[in-house]
Amino acid sequence: MGDVRRKVTPKTLPQNKKRVTGPRHQQDAHNSKAHHPLPHPSSSFPKDSGILSYVHPSHSDILFTHLQRLMEEELLLDCNFTIQGNTFKAHRLILAAATETPNLFLGSQQKPELGVEELASCLTPVGLRAVLQFAYSGEVALDLSKEREAEEVLDACQRLRMERLRERCTSGVKSAAAAEREKSLGFIKDMWDREVGCDITIQAETGERYPAHRVVLAAGGDYFRALLCGGLRESREDEVCLRGVPSWVIQAILCFFYTGQLRLGWSQIWELTDAMLQFQLEGALSLCMDFLLNRMDESTCLDVLVLAETYGLKQLRQAAEECTLAHFQCISAGERFKDVPFPLLDGLLEQDSLCVDREITVFRTVVSWVEDHPKERLAYLPSLLCHVRIPLLSYSELQEALSCSLLCRSDGARGTLEALQSLMKGKYTGPECRPRTPNQVLVLVCGDTVDDDFRKRVPSRTLWFAQQFHRGPGLIRSIQWKPFTKIPELARFRHSVCLLNNKLYVLGGRKYYGSLDILKSATRFDVMQGKWEQLPDMLCQRDYFSAVCLNGKIYALGGNYDDSEYLDAVEYYSPMENTWRPAHRLATAVCGHAAAVLDGQIYISGGCDPHRHCLSTMWIYHPSRGCFPRAPMSVGAGRAGHVMLALGRKLVVAGGLQPLWMGFGDQLLCELYDPECDSWSFFPALPKPHLSPGATVLDGRLYVVGGSSADTARETKWVHCYDPKKDCWENLGGMPHPYTDLAVCSLPLSYLPD
Repeated sequence: MGDVRRKVTPKTLPQNKKRVTGPRHQQDAHNSKAHHPLPHPSSSFPKDSGILSYVHPSHSDILFTHLQRLMEEELLLDCNFTIQGNTFKAHRLILAAATETPNLFLGSQQKPELGVEELASCLTPVGLRAVLQFAYSGEVALDLSKEREAEEVLDACQRLRMERLRERCTSGVKSAAAAEREKSLGFIKDMWDREVGCDITIQAETGERYPAHRVVLAAGGDYFRALLCGGLRESREDEVCLRGVPSWVIQAILCFFYTGQLRLGWSQIWELTDAMLQFQLEGALSLCMDFLLNRMDESTCLDVLVLAETYGLKQLRQAAEECTLAHFQCISAGERFKDVPFPLLDGLLEQDSLCVDREITVFRTVVSWVEDHPKERLAYLPSLLCHVRIPLLSYSELQEALSCSLLCRSDGARGTLEALQSLMKGKYTGPECRPRTPNQVLVLVCGDTVDDDFRKRVPSRTLWFAQQFHRGPGLIRSIQWKPFTKIPELARFRHSVCLLNNKLYVLGGRKYYGSLDILKSATRFDVMQGKWEQLPDMLCQRDYFSAVCLNGKIYALGGNYDDSEYLDAVEYYSPMENTWRPAHRLATAVCGHAAAVLDGQIYISGGCDPHRHCLSTMWIYHPSRGCFPRAPMSVGAGRAGHVMLALGRKLVVAGGLQPLWMGFGDQLLCELYDPECDSWSFFPALPKPHLSPGATVLDGRLYVVGGSSADTARETKWVHCYDPKKDCWENLGGMPHPYTDLAVCSLPLSYLPD
């Protein structure tokens, strides 16, 4: 039996785990306890109340691309055809997945009268090439308008029972190649479930055995390809043992190979992520990354940060660091924080975006961390103290710092001690320190307003950010706004924005009020570099639509096409390909709806249908499967021109208009949707109307900004914020102009001017 072992070198937090670059079956296994609070599950998946299914949307495409590569490189081939002096080789499993009679290729107790090789000898090269191409790609590139070639292909379909290929050749409606690959993968998964054609067994160290297909494993990832095709002993064994890998992790890996799906929860995400990295399974790893990015909060972001730092996962590290910085006040007070390694702590403390109520918190954190292991950590004290902005300390806080005996035990801390003493005496002459800032700011993106003379409406090109929120006497609030850039093309309103990988995407909308003024252009702003970039146009012009980010792509959903036609069309933009592509259509054409992403799912609420009826619907939308209805909204007879935002594990619907006995009116009532219970509940009402406002989530608070009133047709200039701790909406002040049909987002401070 083959024995594949992984070497892991345990260290203190964080663990320095060696990334496997190929089979290491000669190495000894080392048991080690990971730095995460990992469970020790049995052969079944561990129980987790928060387990969710994550599906890789391109898994079948990637898998069949790798299967085709195996065929082209003549690896693991087990089926040979010789036709008219030409030799063709393939994998029996892949052909079995494309036929109506899998036993024809895989054999059974009731074998057909003729073997598949004998049947194939009656075919022509043209017919067999079409069969192979369809089986591995779902496509038929032959010119079937040529009668002779068509006959040869149909004859091959009949002899090899390729009914799906026959339908594709004879039907006027051609199914998409991707859909055919999905079907074939489904048949392969069914054969795996029934253990049909399985030619290898993966064994866990605890004895559990899992049959599988060699060709699927080799196509699933580079590690298994090297293991089974690289001439190692395991390539000749019928059983391979993966030592040091829990049986439930092996189950999860095999399930992903055959379905593109992982079931993820906090109780197993650490070991699964480790396994996906060790076995170089990029598709499965991307689902683990999605889980960590989407569900990370203040209780988990520190562990995620250590994980990302250990393995060099840049995008995940950035997100985890931002979350840790944003919640540093509570995270630094926890016992878990005392195990943070020096380089990580050093990097956190120097950030301007470190969120603390007072700078003394940073000083206390440094002292607490050093005192936890003084012999090993005292040498780090001077470096860490350099990040404490001591000129920001109050008089009483300076006294507290000076009373710290730890400063006298470190020769390198002498400079900090002298600076504290000079500040106490009012003789400090060192460098000034600017206060730490929140990690993100509220940003207004374009919109529509009236000019200074109140004579006409003027669409805007300006992006404003909230530089400071002021609290006056009583209930008086105001916001200090500052412009920081303009979109490089036409002004726009009724548009949508998305933030993906520190890039702000501004999509669609309209430049003025005519039916020909609706836009399909798209542009993006690189927040880190402060530069705009023009993108390819969307496939459809649209306004009053929604846009969301999911799995590294941007989806534009529905909207108004020309003031007389609404859209059910959905398209998505892939930054990697720099192209827009169509996705599955919505259940109905809709305009003025709202969309949000929660736990890896796109939710769509309300809007107006083509008959101008307000909808109360709630859908889950899947890019390849379409809309699935959920419980409708419970407030009013429908809602449009509203916003929907994720608050924790739930969704808040706010603002917009509602249908009345005659016409439409403002909807001030809000409601809260719970996806787990598929139910709606009460949520505090807005104090002012907001029709077609902008909205975003910033530091755990909901912001609803601007818009107008359906009752008065007047603009709403106010910014309202919902704070979960206070459970009410607050008026924070007005916008720089009373914008309607605007967009709002939160951006990091990296580029924004001081």
